[in-house]
Amino acid sequence: MTASLGTAANISTGLRELSQVTNTYGGYLQSGGAAYNLQTPWQADKLEWYRYTTFGTNDKNLQGVWFRDFPAGDDLIISRGTTDLSSILETTNGVTVANTVGGFANQHLVINAIAAGVVTTTTAHGLVDGDRVVLTKIIGTVAPQLNNNTYVVDVLSPTTFKLYETTNVPIVQVGTYTSSGQVTKTGPRFYIVDAPVLYFLTLGTAIMGTDNDVIYFQATKFNNYVNLGDVAV
Repeated sequence: MTASLGTAANISTGLRELSQVTNTYGGYLQSGGAAYNLQTPWQADKLEWYRYTTFGTNDKNLQGVWFRDFPAGDDLIISRGTTDLSSILETTNGVTVANTVGGFANQHLVINAIAAGVVTTTTAHGLVDGDRVVLTKIIGTVAPQLNNNTYVVDVLSPTTFKLYETTNVPIVQVGTYTSSGQVTKTGPRFYIVDAPVLYFLTLGTAIMGTDNDVIYFQATKFNNYVNLGDVAV
């Protein structure tokens, strides 16, 4: 193998155009003998694959084709039997769309203590001095003072920070913290889209074969992919 396929770098390399034309993404991989998530630059409409190392071997799946309207796990496969070639419809271990969902990253931090105006979070808060936060869902006699208000933070440790009014005056805590509560950072990162959609096709064991099999593939995204319905006269 000359390149590790499916990485961001390799997806960018060789990708010539993303416009209103048919695009293709191809390459090869060496099987690990198990199902594999093949990352593509976009939602592929078609996948063709060729198992290079088994073309002269009996009782092996040699090549196949998949379209994205196929049920999960399907693949149309050409297989070499003991005497001749045959075609089979794989319905379990073929190709399955396995995209990761993009969207808004969770910006909320869970509180587990507040004392003397110092907030402790259950995980590293990632804040820096001067960040603004809103506190919500706090339970305790301190709740009326802190809930739904905006504060400036002074970071004390990876999981603690002191609260300041937006006028940069440290707060004087009134009441005690009992439980619950969350911190939400405001400003530039509030509700930004942190997680892009990543496109994957799971290639099942009917495609991947055995360890060290070399498989060539070509994924295609059509300019237009339509369902023409029943065209019978």
